[in-house]
Amino acid sequence: MGLQKRFSLGICECALFDMTEILVIYESTMGRTRAMAQAICEGVTASGVPCRLVQADDFPTTLNGVCALAIGSSTRIKRPLPRIRQILSELPDLNGLPAVSYGSYGWSGEAPDEIANRLQEHGARMIVEPLKVKDYPDEKALAKCRDIGVKLASWCSKK
Repeated sequence: MGLQKRFSLGICECALFDMTEILVIYESTMGRTRAMAQAICEGVTASGVPCRLVQADDFPTTLNGVCALAIGSSTRIKRPLPRIRQILSELPDLNGLPAVSYGSYGWSGEAPDEIANRLQEHGARMIVEPLKVKDYPDEKALAKCRDIGVKLASWCSKK
């Protein structure tokens, strides 16, 4: 992943990544986290940036061409689902790649926090707080997801 230019936000110098696509990965048991992932991609594509929506079982072996990353999971027994945990354990150094975490829950909602922690351990730059939605996302929650997609897209430049 190449860097096009650097810019300052006042508190840090940040990289603007060459645009190729934003990768939105999810694992969902009841379709709730999938709905969040779809809404994130809607925000990305509305911004004119390509978005690839990937179910965790279909995770690619490389992140080449990815300018930002979103990973989400339902919470089960206070953890992300198994395939997301495996993906997080196998990630390469993300070298400041802009990232977000998200997920739905029925009881406790720890998965997005654990995902964010693991992404940071791999060198990702978390651009928003983890998004947690209890039960099925309503329109307000889906609007937050679309807003996250727009924020992710702002980190990718247009070629």
